[in-house]
Amino acid sequence: MKITGKHLLVLVAMCGLLASGVGLVTNVSGLFFTPVAEEFGVGKGAASLMATICNIAFAFGGMFVPRILSEKTLKPLLIGATATLAASTAALCLCPGIMPMYALCVLRGVAAGLLGFVFVTTVLNNWFVANIGLATSIAMGCSGIAGAAFSPVVSGVIGSAGWRGGFVLVGILTVILNLPAILFLPSVDPKAKGLAPLGGSLEPRGEKRGEADAGKAQPIDGLVFAAVLGYALLCSAATALPQHFPGLAETYALDAAAGATMLSACMAANTAGKILLGALIDRIGTKISVLIYTALVALALVMLLLVRGPIIIVVAAALFGLCYALATVGISMLTRDAFGLENYGKTYPTISLVGNIANAAFASIVGFMFDFSGGYTSTLIMFLVMIVALVAIVMFVYARRGATAAA
Repeated sequence: MKITGKHLLVLVAMCGLLASGVGLVTNVSGLFFTPVAEEFGVGKGAASLMATICNIAFAFGGMFVPRILSEKTLKPLLIGATATLAASTAALCLCPGIMPMYALCVLRGVAAGLLGFVFVTTVLNNWFVANIGLATSIAMGCSGIAGAAFSPVVSGVIGSAGWRGGFVLVGILTVILNLPAILFLPSVDPKAKGLAPLGGSLEPRGEKRGEADAGKAQPIDGLVFAAVLGYALLCSAATALPQHFPGLAETYALDAAAGATMLSACMAANTAGKILLGALIDRIGTKISVLIYTALVALALVMLLLVRGPIIIVVAAALFGLCYALATVGISMLTRDAFGLENYGKTYPTISLVGNIANAAFASIVGFMFDFSGGYTSTLIMFLVMIVALVAIVMFVYARRGATAAA
């Protein structure tokens, strides 16, 4: 079924929000670590703590969405969060030291989190019945598009105007990317405007909504919930590594352009990988699709550990970019499979919170591990072990789900 009309506008609006709040706030943040650290005379761990603080605030911002999002609050929320995000980002250029930057990163994170994954998936689940996997993967893929498209631009501005000019540019881009949502998102739920979801009807959701609802009467399995939380923690933690690709390239005696190319390749794979994962899930299911992606990310880590050539590490960076699909589309679809659509709203915000906190924590952990060891070898080994552990978790979730269904 084709996505057209208002449904297409809604999808475009959601793409803009994730390109802004994730693509710009998170995926290009690594470009600022080195220049900020050098100007203020601090380590990369202290500089990367900005990303940690921002991402933790992002996670908690998302937890408030189910409580405050409604038809009445939609426009004020969009406008207020966008203004806060843009202003706090641009204001980073005025900071005389690292501590004020930490404070502004709290505001950045909360504002981005209010319009982040929980907001976007809530709107998409209301507006789409058909093509929900495709719509979700396209929207989440736009965070990678923003990273791939704007990393060289922001890097160029940092090189010519300094990191302060880079933050001003990111603030301006944030407003531009959020404008489609402010202007074109008519409602949280299409039924509020007398419209039907794509592939659905104006009638309330019933038992025929789809297979995702088949287990809606079942209580939440605590062991499965813990396993999905573990999945979110591990694969989201891995998405903190690309922020350090510029530093990794430097330790391999490569120039800054190589690090920026790694980041761009990773972000391009981020986008394409999410869309491909959505298509694979529709065709062969979440379990096999996620396991294939897990194997490819593990291969990327092995390549980064063993090979130092500029071409190979760019290929490895691109393969590693598939971890973003595992941490976004994978988490969303695994949650739907494990708990059903009716339990999605009860479980996904917490699962997303854990994933975001893991990403936030490991953004700094990687920086401090570099400060301690002087390299990234131990970090790459750590992530390889974590990615391999995902295989056991996915197998357990589906085995447990099958056993519960049989009972």
